[in-house]
This record gives sequence, structure tokens and C-alpha cells, in this order.
Amino acid sequence: MKTLSITMIVVFALLTSSFGQEKTGEKKWTIDPETGDTIYTESVIISETEDITPRSSLIVINPLKFLLFYNISYFHKISDGAAIGGGIQFPTPKGISGFGVNAEARFYPTGKNLRGFYIAPNFSYNSLTNDEDDETLSITSVGGLVGWQWFPGDQFAIGLGIGADYYFFTGESDDEDFDDYDGFAPALRFDIGYAW
Repeated sequence: MKTLSITMIVVFALLTSSFGQEKTGEKKWTIDPETGDTIYTESVIISETEDITPRSSLIVINPLKFLLFYNISYFHKISDGAAIGGGIQFPTPKGISGFGVNAEARFYPTGKNLRGFYIAPNFSYNSLTNDEDDETLSITSVGGLVGWQWFPGDQFAIGLGIGADYYFFTGESDDEDFDDYDGFAPALRFDIGYAW
């Protein structure tokens, strides 16, 4: 819980520091050479900046998921409004071995690929083995996320996502109640990575 709290504070700080407008005040005095009158003008200029750096590839990890899986994913731009990606993951708890794969499509309604708001259907498969009794469990999930990807630096990427996944459990076990574990679960994503 402490890790999650610290992560959320860092994310909030980055969000508030990476969005905003720039305000410039300008005061100007001019003297008319013919009449000697002083003309005073004051203006405020408000400008917004937008990141237009072209990026076609993105590698990310989700540190929140390290409690259960070491993970890394790669995304590639296929058009201005879409990207596809896939990843691998390995279990972190002691006494459990196995692997996992995932696939995801990201759709960017604004057409600003690999940055900004996205909608992402996803699929994952994990095969886990309990090293003590050699029982194997397979976990398959399908789900969807809505998220936001931004770049506080030129290539440094941060992303947040929230959604839901539906899990299917199957495997070899003395427990025959795997169907009881099937169902929906919330999904939270916090990605950090590198893009080029």
C-alpha cells in the first residue's frame, strides 16, 4: 500500500508539472517624436505548447505489476490513430515459475499516435507452475483500458490506464473449483518507458 501511495504522489506531481500554459506580460512605452506624447501599452500573451515529436516505437514496464510479474512491453505505430504491441512477463513470487505473454491494440481518437488519450483492448495468457507440488495453472484474460500516455522528456514516457479484465482459470490441481475464480477484475496500469 505504501508503494502505491508513493507512486500516486509521483504521478500527480508529474501530471501537474507537465501540463500548463505559459503567460508572458509585456509593458511598452513609446514617445511620439512629433508631439512628445507618451504612449503606454500593456499586453498579456498566453501560449500553449504541444509535443509534436514523431515517435513510432515505445518500450514500457509497469512497476505496479512487479508485485506479481516482471514485465516488459513493446508498442509500434501502425497509423496516426493506432498502435499494436506485445509483451512478456515472468512471475516474481518465490516458489512459482512460468511465463506470460500479452497483446494490446491502442486506438488514439485524436490521431496523435503514442501520446495522449487512448482506448486499448487487450489479451494475456500466463502459464504458472507451483514448484512444490508441480501443479500447473493457466490464466487467460481479455479486457479493455482507457489511458493517457505523455512525455515529460523527449523520449521518457509515462502512462496511466484504468479498465477491467475478464479472467479464465484452467489447470491441473486438486482444487476442482477453478470456475469459481473466473470473472471480472479491475485493471490499473502505470507505465514508464522509452520511445523513439
